[in-house]
Amino acid sequence: MEQTNYNEIFELMESAKEIFKSQGPFAGIYNAKKVAFVGDTHGAVDVTQYVFSKIFDNVDLLVFLGDYVDRLPQLGVLNLMTILKMFLKHKDKVVILRGNHESPITNMYYGFYDEVLLLFGDEKAYDKFKDFFSYMPYAAVVNNYFCVHGGLPSKDEGGTLKLGIHSIDEIKSLPYPDVIPENPIAFQLLWNDPREGLGDYTFLPNIRGEGTYYFGEKVVDEFLSSTGLKGIIRGHEVADGFRIDMNKRVITVFSSRYHGESAGILLMEEDKIKRIYLRQDGSISTVEGL
Repeated sequence: MEQTNYNEIFELMESAKEIFKSQGPFAGIYNAKKVAFVGDTHGAVDVTQYVFSKIFDNVDLLVFLGDYVDRLPQLGVLNLMTILKMFLKHKDKVVILRGNHESPITNMYYGFYDEVLLLFGDEKAYDKFKDFFSYMPYAAVVNNYFCVHGGLPSKDEGGTLKLGIHSIDEIKSLPYPDVIPENPIAFQLLWNDPREGLGDYTFLPNIRGEGTYYFGEKVVDEFLSSTGLKGIIRGHEVADGFRIDMNKRVITVFSSRYHGESAGILLMEEDKIKRIYLRQDGSISTVEGL
C-alpha cells in the first residue's frame, strides 16, 4: 500500500488559502443544475472518497458544509487532504465552508490537535492548520439557499436578541481572517442551531455553551424575507443523515457515521431533492424529496 505523504498537506493549504483570500468571508453566489451537499465528515475519509468517486462526475457543483477534522482519530489530516486536492483541481466546482471544528477551541478537545502532534511531532505544525482554518469562508448562496455550517446569528439590541444579519453583504464585511472566530456574528454562523417550538422567542441559549443560541421560526422568516432566499442548508448537528425543520425550509445534512447512524448526502437537481443514506452496514439507499 502506498504510504501517505502527510507533509503534502501544507502545500495544499497554502494554495487553497490563496483561493479563500480571493473569496473572503463569503464564498460566493452559485447557480447550478445539479448540486451535491456534504455535511460534517469529521475524518470520514470513506464518505469523502465515495462522494468524489460516485457523485462528483454527475453534478455541476459540490458543497462542503464544514467540520472536516476531529472526532475520528488520525483521519482528519487525510480527510482534509482528500478534499483540498479535488478543490484545487476543480476550484470552480467545489465549495468549501468553515465549520465550528475548524478552530482551536474544538481541536484541543476533540482530537485534531493531538493527531497533528502525533503525525508531525511539532506544535508549530498545528499553527499552520489554525491559520488555514481562519481563512475559510463562512457561507455561500447556492440555488437561492443560504449555505452555512451552523445557523443564523443574533445581535443584542437593548437587552433583546434579534436577528444579527439581514443581508449577504454583512457577511462579506466580517473581520477576516478570524482564528476562533472572535467576532460574535461569525462565531454564531458556525455554532447556532435551529429549533422548532420557540414560540415568541427569537433566540434562546444553546446547550453548546456561552455565546451559542437556538434560533426559531420567526428568525428564519425574517432572514428569508429580508434576503429573498428560499431556505437554509447547513450541517453541525448529529442526525441519521438529515434533519428537516421549519416547514422544510431548514435542511441539516450530516455526513459522518461515527455516531452509529447513516451518513447523508443531499442532491439537488433544479427543484427536485434527493437524500442519499450511506448506512452503517455499507448499504446505500435514496429517498426522493424531503
